[in-house]
Amino acid sequence: MDFGQRLKSLRLEKGYTQKQLSLAVGVSVVALRSWEKNTKKPAMDTLLSLGRTLSVSMDTLLDFQLGNVPKSSLVLSSAEKGLLKKYRVLDDHGKKVVDTLCAIEAERVSIQQRPVPRKVINIEEARAAARYIPHFTSPSAAGVAAPIDVADFGMMLADDSVPDAADFAVDIQGNSMEPYIHDGDTVYVRRDAELSIGDVGIFCVDGAMYCKQYYLDENRNLILVSANPDLRDTNVFVGTDSGHSVQACGKVLLDVRLELPDYLFED
Repeated sequence: MDFGQRLKSLRLEKGYTQKQLSLAVGVSVVALRSWEKNTKKPAMDTLLSLGRTLSVSMDTLLDFQLGNVPKSSLVLSSAEKGLLKKYRVLDDHGKKVVDTLCAIEAERVSIQQRPVPRKVINIEEARAAARYIPHFTSPSAAGVAAPIDVADFGMMLADDSVPDAADFAVDIQGNSMEPYIHDGDTVYVRRDAELSIGDVGIFCVDGAMYCKQYYLDENRNLILVSANPDLRDTNVFVGTDSGHSVQACGKVLLDVRLELPDYLFED
């Protein structure tokens, strides 16, 4: 049983829904879903929180069997002890950076240790060709505002499905951008791209993050528009002199250009 299956089994055994457990641990439902699908792994501090919430030890959560581990591997060198001591005094952001770097280096070592296929692969060329981008798992709201948590991200390997222009990825929560973007989708964003009327962007308004269409009315008021006409009430209006803090974080890269919805111009 892999980690994701084990986590789901323990969650169901304790009677938690995905939403209940994510709230108890303090993470997004999208992040918990990715752990149970085994597409991502939680950081160490989150593992500890999961263990406390589910009332299980790390051995149970990680399926760690002491009898299967050589005693020599349980002894830390002085260098390892020094690194562990430094890691424990880091804040959440620092631990996230270290976890990300360790994940990237572990992947590099794993690539080097894999059996060589029939054709020879140049490891240096493969490493140079690999591209990683930040993947924010605190969902951007396509409906209801979601606060930004700058620490809730990981580095994802950008495969052929990721546009070359993408600078980061964001998970979407809500369905106000349907039928173009659905609840639970991951969108790819180009940072600092110039936005034209109708473009879909990621916006931060007073600390809350939105995925909406960009529109300026005749009075230069900003309207973040929901493409789904049934959720027009989730539009975000920011008046020119409102004093709200607004930041355009980037342009969502889509295969089609969206027109503004007709309801926006109805009397």
